[in-house]
Parts: sequence; structure tokens; C-alpha cells
Amino acid sequence: MFRNIFSTFIYVLIFVISQEQANGALHGSTKKMVDEANKKGPYLGLVIPNMFEMNPLLNNPHYKSTKLVIDYAGRRFRFGNIYNKPVILVMSGMGMVNAAVATQLLLSLFEIKGVIHYGIAGNANPNLNIGDVTIAQYWSHSALWNWQRYGDGPEDPLPFEGEGGFTREIGYLKFGSYSSNGDDNMLNNVWYQAEEVYLVDGTPEQTQQAFWIPVDSNYLSLSKALEMGYYIIIIIINIIIHQHQ
Repeated sequence: MFRNIFSTFIYVLIFVISQEQANGALHGSTKKMVDEANKKGPYLGLVIPNMFEMNPLLNNPHYKSTKLVIDYAGRRFRFGNIYNKPVILVMSGMGMVNAAVATQLLLSLFEIKGVIHYGIAGNANPNLNIGDVTIAQYWSHSALWNWQRYGDGPEDPLPFEGEGGFTREIGYLKFGSYSSNGDDNMLNNVWYQAEEVYLVDGTPEQTQQAFWIPVDSNYLSLSKALEMGYYIIIIIINIIIHQHQ
């Protein structure tokens, strides 16, 4: 009897711990470290896709590590200073989903006054070359598509079109246009779609559609006015240039 009670207790305890971890709850030493770190904030958050792009910053003499590292939910948050400005570095992993998760964890856990994401990227503009630095005014998430069934064309309506659903305003990609023999392609067409955005101060469960998302206007103005000097963003730009030399 006691063995059964003990086994049941252990099972329930393990289940509760697993639920707490699954829900992302802070507990124990991790919570204490986060609370102590936030007393020294607010921080500038640097979200970086991989170690290839992070290592130049870690090795840059202008970055001074405080030796504080907090591991949580598969991410490692590194604390330091750049020209006496407190920063937190986090490696997000590749892709939009990883970037979004890492950024949300950064904002949820720590006192953050701004977020900068930097890294290398592909380019479809023939006027840009390897090593050029670009600072975006807008960004888009171009992975939300409406994929038309084979046989439908630009004149055929999209699902829920005209009802706040899919739209044909952004443009589409016709796979048949890129067939080597000029024939049609059963992949047909994909129409790019806007994201559904939940506003922080908006009505719950009501969204707005947006394809082009503006970056922070203050950071954009700052980046336009930057000259070679003691600025955090210039350090990051120099690092990116160094990667391509």
C-alpha cells in the first residue's frame, strides 16, 4: 500500500514539474538571476541568428562581458556592456519563428528598452554587393501564401476574398513562368498575403492586416545620422563588414 502511494506521489510530482516547465514558468535560481539582472536594466537586446554572426561581437574589444549568463528555454542570454551601455545578447537560431520566439523571451523576461536584430542576408538588388550594409525601413514576412489549385488563374477568386480574408493586392508567383520548356506547372500560383497583427493596445481577438512592417522610427532616424564614432550600431555594422572581408 505504501509503495503504491509513494509511486503515485512521485508520478504526480514529476507531472507537475513537467507542466511548470512546459508553461515557461520561472522558478528557483533562474527566477532569482532574472530578478537580479533586471535591477541593472533596462537593456538593449541584440538578437543574433547564429554563432558565426555572434562571435565577432563577443571577440570585439568594445564588448565587455559581465560574465553573467542565464540559460532558459534552450536560449542563452549573455550580459555585457558596449561603451558602458548594458546589453543582452541572445542567439535566436535561423528563421522567422526562432527570431520571434527569442525576441519574445527577451521582452518577457528582462527589462528591455529596444531590440536590434542584425546578421547576413541574401540580396535580390543588383545594385548591392557583398559587404554592403543595409538598414531596413520596413520588413515583411513573405511566407504567408494562398496557394491556388491547379487550373485556377489570376481571374479566379481566392478563398474568403472580399470578406477580410485573402487578397490579390500584393502580387503572385506563377511557377509556369519559370518552366524550362515553357509549359504550365501543376504548382500553379501562390499569392502573397498580409500577416494578421495583434496590436498591443488593440481590442482582444481583433487583428489588422499588414505586409510591410515599419521598424522603430527613432532607431531608423539614429541610423541615418550615424557617423564613424562611439555608437553601438556602428560597432555592429563594422562587425558585419568584417565578416565579408
